[in-house]
Amino acid sequence: MSATSLLTGKTVLVSGVGPGLGRQIAGAACAAGASVMLGARSRDYLEEATAELRTASGKASFRVCDVTSDEQCHAVVQAVEEEFGGLDCVVNNAFAVAPHGLTLENEDLDEWRQSFEVNFFGALGLTKAAIPALRRSGGGTVVFIGSQIVRRVFAGRGPYASSKAALLTASRVLAKEVGPYGIRVNTVVPGRMWGPSLRKYLDRLAVERGTSAETERQRMVADVALPSLVTDEQCAGTVVFLASDLSAGITGQTIDVNAGETLN
Repeated sequence: MSATSLLTGKTVLVSGVGPGLGRQIAGAACAAGASVMLGARSRDYLEEATAELRTASGKASFRVCDVTSDEQCHAVVQAVEEEFGGLDCVVNNAFAVAPHGLTLENEDLDEWRQSFEVNFFGALGLTKAAIPALRRSGGGTVVFIGSQIVRRVFAGRGPYASSKAALLTASRVLAKEVGPYGIRVNTVVPGRMWGPSLRKYLDRLAVERGTSAETERQRMVADVALPSLVTDEQCAGTVVFLASDLSAGITGQTIDVNAGETLN
């Protein structure tokens, strides 16, 4: 089985499709032969990304979807079935990050609630809406996108870290619940991914420390087992693997894609 045929005949729904990992997951799924439904809150970006995938010979469509809306979650699942004839995989990539640096002592609990509303309840809401469709397809896969913050805790990141940690546990429970239907549930936990956001962060560090962005990058990877930063393409490839039949015996698991960053 070649990489370009891993998902042939399958239909994949990806939430939170933006310029980063979500876009790469959608593209990787299309490249592997899947029909892909893109979901996000921004219609303009969805139109642009879908047009690019179609130009590249991908079979793609989109629906505006805010995962905090049960109605919109059900609507996007219905659209997948109507356009592509079924649903085989749901990738929960939508997320929200609270302002950094605020501790529980001085933070409004509404920031915590908002993080959980998107990162936890939003992911579960879309998955709940998709389970009947996955069952109608004879089974399928659910992939949650986690965060390295569940491995390395930072002060001032409580809302995001806690919501992602809760989702990690919920994914394992869900794997037990839907396993009898032939539905597999797994989580991908990306490390720090090389891209525009990280480049801006390194540029800022370099200015603060009077160094260069390259010097800061080298410091960052110095203790990483594979002295490099992972890319969103590498994380997307792991998602494609979990959506494919090559991972048919894998459920309730978490795969860290971080070049060995958290081994220390």
